[in-house]
Amino acid sequence: MNKKLFAVAATLAVLTGACTDSKEKVFTVGEDSTILGLHAPWDGLEDNTVFGCFAGEDYFYFYYDVIDPTVTLKDGFKEEKDVEPEDRVEIFFSPRPEMDIYYCAEIDPDGRVLDYSSKYYREMDYGWNFSTMDLFSKITDKGYLIAGRVSKEELRSLGLDLEGGFSMGVFRADFREDGTVNWYSAIPSDDKAPDFHKPDMLFRAKMP
Repeated sequence: MNKKLFAVAATLAVLTGACTDSKEKVFTVGEDSTILGLHAPWDGLEDNTVFGCFAGEDYFYFYYDVIDPTVTLKDGFKEEKDVEPEDRVEIFFSPRPEMDIYYCAEIDPDGRVLDYSSKYYREMDYGWNFSTMDLFSKITDKGYLIAGRVSKEELRSLGLDLEGGFSMGVFRADFREDGTVNWYSAIPSDDKAPDFHKPDMLFRAKMP
């Protein structure tokens, strides 16, 4: 994604409004398409991450503005799974709430991505990749920015009913050099430990 497109994505996403964290509310892309702050109830933490998204004619655009004074990246990055011990944002898509099939992108502050498909519960296929995902990243003095897009045609080919509704998850991992980590989600949880690969961690969304 070029810088001009990134600027457009960032501006539109931030200006489109605020979304409640209610699991009952349908997150309408283009109306209530900004989430302000994520939750880490397992650690008693909240953060100030801004997630925004909007739907263009051909693409779904998304954006994260992350405040993180300790950006953690892996030395000697060689393969997609090297994202796993790093700071990152994550976005999940599933055609159905049951997550019988779903698609994930985990993106580090340098814009490197671990993408894969999976079936509930945690039957990952790391050989699968998004074919139309473009990403732009920037490390800032307060954290990092991620902007991306994926074609609506590809999302439909994955079984997502964009207008009728699909399931989506928004997450963040905050690692430190000693390997400790805090996990953040758009959906609060009463679980004793974080696990994003569960139907109750996704929310319903649709595009106009």
